[in-house]
Formats: sequence, structure tokens, C-alpha cells
Amino acid sequence: MTKLERLESTTLQSHNLTHSRLKLLASMAQSSEDHISRLGMAISISIGEINPDWKPTQLDLENGVLMECGPKHIRGKTLFKEEIPIWMALVLRNQNPDTYEQWRAVLKAHWERGVENLANHALSEGDWIRTIRAILQVE
Repeated sequence: MTKLERLESTTLQSHNLTHSRLKLLASMAQSSEDHISRLGMAISISIGEINPDWKPTQLDLENGVLMECGPKHIRGKTLFKEEIPIWMALVLRNQNPDTYEQWRAVLKAHWERGVENLANHALSEGDWIRTIRAILQVE
């Protein structure tokens, strides 16, 4: 099985904090956690290289806002759809993961960093449209 096939069939598991953010953002955007996940990953990849060991951290504005929940499990086919080669090509613009494990770690880190970035803007802006506008102007 190739790296591409393995990534399509993998399941990524987020930190609890990321899942809480996904719930908040999906509610704010009136969309699904899967759509927010893809948007977040795209935003993170556009920022540039990421350490595969990247971990989310609590934001000051999140105190009392987020609900407690377990980790988010998302299948590769759900997150990447049929576009895994495109996601991989975008990552390769800034870094060069080699093994399946490295690819998996980098993509997971981008997913969670992007969700954190979205949450930071959303909590500051308080509105989904303003959040997207702020991200497009900053990034």
C-alpha cells in the first residue's frame, strides 16, 4: 500500500481542545466539523512549515467558552476527500515529510494549528463572516 493510500485510509485523532474548538466553530459557521477541519488545514498550510510535534494551547479568550469533549476522530477519506495528492503537494511547498508517519504527523499538526488559528480569530471577531474576513486579510 502506498503512502497516499495509507493516508486516505488512516484515522486522525485530535486533542480534546481541538474537538471543542471544532464544535464551537461549526456552530458559529452553521457548517460541519469536517468543513471547518478542511478550512483550518488549508489556512495552516498557507502559513508555512509546521513542527510535526505541534500541540494546541489554550487561548486566553477561550476561558469558559469551550465545552468539554473527547478527541475528534476523522477519517482520511473524510478530511482529504479525493484530494490527498493536492494536500500533499501544498505541504511540499514548505517542507518535505518522507515516511508515512511523518506525513501523518505533519497533516495532523496542520489540521490542529489551523483550527486553533480559526478559533483565535473567531473569538476575537465574534462572528463567522468577520472571522473569515480577518483571516483573508491577515494570512
